[in-house]
Amino acid sequence: MMKSALSMAVFAIALSACVQLPAPVIQNTGSTTPDYSGLTRTTPTTQVSSGKYKLASSHWSDVAKIREEARRLNQQVGSNKITKVQAAQYLNRFRLNLVGSNSVDDPVYEMYLRSVVDSQRGVIDSTQSKANVESALKGWQQRWKHMDSRPTNPAFTNFLLELMNMEPLK
Repeated sequence: MMKSALSMAVFAIALSACVQLPAPVIQNTGSTTPDYSGLTRTTPTTQVSSGKYKLASSHWSDVAKIREEARRLNQQVGSNKITKVQAAQYLNRFRLNLVGSNSVDDPVYEMYLRSVVDSQRGVIDSTQSKANVESALKGWQQRWKHMDSRPTNPAFTNFLLELMNMEPLK
């Protein structure tokens, strides 16, 4: 278990050395459509503050699926089958196909990629890249408490929070 967590942390830091390439374009048609992996792309939903907030019923299993895909990609990077850049692109495509776009995961992923680009260009090192990600996640933890409209499935953000041993959004 510890080796697996360490491997994931190394994978996240390794991705911080990647360069940014354009993310794949996925049209959200408002319906479910199968993708390349047999998953179904879902239209994101948002919980308005008029009622008690609840995460999507699939949320924690979606976090687990993202974690497993990251592990699989990490193994491929380690075997030199794909590059770190490709792994980052595949993970982004996977999360979009799995949970769709939402108002928390999208900016968290954009920030992550910005940090990756800065690290690759040598503007920051991997320690600073990790600190940037952690700082942004802390910011989202604070914002989350005061959001009027929360997405019901911030699975990518909770995956990163889990990876960084931080408290998840609930």
